[in-house]
Amino acid sequence: MIKRVRQYNHARSRLNKYVKAHGMRPSRVRNTVLEMAFNLHQPFTAEQLIEVCAIERISAGTVYNALKIFVEAEIISGQQRQRGHLLTEYEIISESPRHMQLICTKCGRVTDLTLKPIARDIEEHKYTNFQLHHYSLILYGECKTCRKKQ
Repeated sequence: MIKRVRQYNHARSRLNKYVKAHGMRPSRVRNTVLEMAFNLHQPFTAEQLIEVCAIERISAGTVYNALKIFVEAEIISGQQRQRGHLLTEYEIISESPRHMQLICTKCGRVTDLTLKPIARDIEEHKYTNFQLHHYSLILYGECKTCRKKQ
């Protein structure tokens, strides 16, 4: 829980810097959308966030605009994923520069993964004309439960 609060405060700080740097006005509604995104289980779709924000009477258009800003401010990332059909799922970008997951293509279960040798290779690699900020590695397949059902 404490990690989540720290992560939320970090995201709010990034959002405030982005808003100021781009000459935008601070917005209570945008902050509420960010808070709602943090309360969702990850990963989440825009539709899931819209559904939750509807309780606060926040329109779908406002949610989509906020998501665009959050992605540009590198608070969340949007990944197109195959879940029976192609959709965009969003996730909060953690303070950790590395992010790895296993995703079941049958049930959609997401499991965080740490592969130290791969992380070390990515982070120690000398990139020409490129500065690495963070990365995401996603492995698709079938989880043990779905394989047992067959």
